Amino acid sequence: MSLLLIFVISIAGILLGKYIFKAWFNHLSLYCIIMGGLIFLYELKFLPYPDIIPLAWFFIISAFLSLLLGILTIVSARNLYDKDNALSQKSEVSLTIFADGGKALKYSILFFSLIGLFVALHRWVVLIDMFGSVGAVFLKAGVVYRLNVEGEIKEFIPILPSFVYIAVFLSGIYTAYKGRFSFLSFFPILCIILKELTYFGRGEMLFSSMEFLFTFLLFRILLRNDTFKRFKFSYKNAYVALTIFLLFLVTAASLVRTSRGVKENFHGASKELRQLEDSMILSPSVYLYLSSDVGVFSKYLELEKEEAKFGQNSFRIVYDLFSRLKIFEKTAFFQRGYFIPMWTNTGTYIREIHSDFGAAGVFLGPYLFGLLITWLWFRFYEKRNLLVLVFLVYLYIIIGFSFLTMVTRLNQWIFSQVLLIAYIPILEKIASRKSVAKT
Repeated sequence: MSLLLIFVISIAGILLGKYIFKAWFNHLSLYCIIMGGLIFLYELKFLPYPDIIPLAWFFIISAFLSLLLGILTIVSARNLYDKDNALSQKSEVSLTIFADGGKALKYSILFFSLIGLFVALHRWVVLIDMFGSVGAVFLKAGVVYRLNVEGEIKEFIPILPSFVYIAVFLSGIYTAYKGRFSFLSFFPILCIILKELTYFGRGEMLFSSMEFLFTFLLFRILLRNDTFKRFKFSYKNAYVALTIFLLFLVTAASLVRTSRGVKENFHGASKELRQLEDSMILSPSVYLYLSSDVGVFSKYLELEKEEAKFGQNSFRIVYDLFSRLKIFEKTAFFQRGYFIPMWTNTGTYIREIHSDFGAAGVFLGPYLFGLLITWLWFRFYEKRNLLVLVFLVYLYIIIGFSFLTMVTRLNQWIFSQVLLIAYIPILEKIASRKSVAKT
């Protein structure tokens, strides 16, 4: 498909999202950026990728149109009942969570971040005990990665690592409320990065960064609509803080890449890509990571070699539970890989829903997703309920990961969401009681 056509369709989708939701940040625009960007990068062919087969194009386009139809269904239903857009009129923003000036929110972030820091330090102690020193751990990065994949390095308490994601979510709200970035904004993610260096993986770095960013942006849209304009935001502070954080994040991800000995000299790479072999930000392996998944999806459809039980990938945690009860065999964590001609194994979220539910899933899944996420969007901005925001953010994370995989297969997507749903009402009660005590 022409690069120009991909670009035009993506821009049109972004503008349509802005028109529908009255904000630049919305799920339709995000989907167009993520999936449109993936396909655009693939079609640049900086690596000798094979052409996407017609069936893959059909499913990619169908999934997008189904998502769009789901969005328009909710918007049309609201128009029938003459409901205004939730952001069309300004009103006073008053939330229980801020009743004490944000103190309970601040201390909650610190508490759950410290749990994350404890988890990270404990894992480092275990690895240093196994290999002798920090340097030895990095020298044996490939071995450490394999041991983690095989589950040989056990967690202190299995669910404990998920608690830090409560802090990530709350730090997004707190940063939006305060109108400026601070150390507290990034402390939870830094703890996760420290822990991820013991896995030599990058998935949780990406997951936590998305959770923070999506929470922050969605909540800023709400505060921006306040009648009294009390929640001003410092853009200068944001530029400086985000630049420093991105440099740190890129450095950590690059350290993981180099420690694991990831190959940068790909056979058949274009001259432009070969010039980036020493780059920390956009190296050939990063280009592969950001562009290859649609090719894997195409190859998966072409070879037709995979079989999966109903919902096995999308609801992997359920099958893991059944495997512990000896009802099913334990499912593999990593998907089957393909050579395109470089080996890679993630093939976009469309591969997962096609494998789990067949062709019908590619049409029905995005449509139902579009219905739900659009309903939650309007519900949050009308009711201003933080539990609704939790569901909304975690659905946005599905879009954020759509170029890679169906993120619902990851344990932290389930566990951290459940913990947040349990803790938000507690936090609101604490903030409310502190406010009463002060008066």
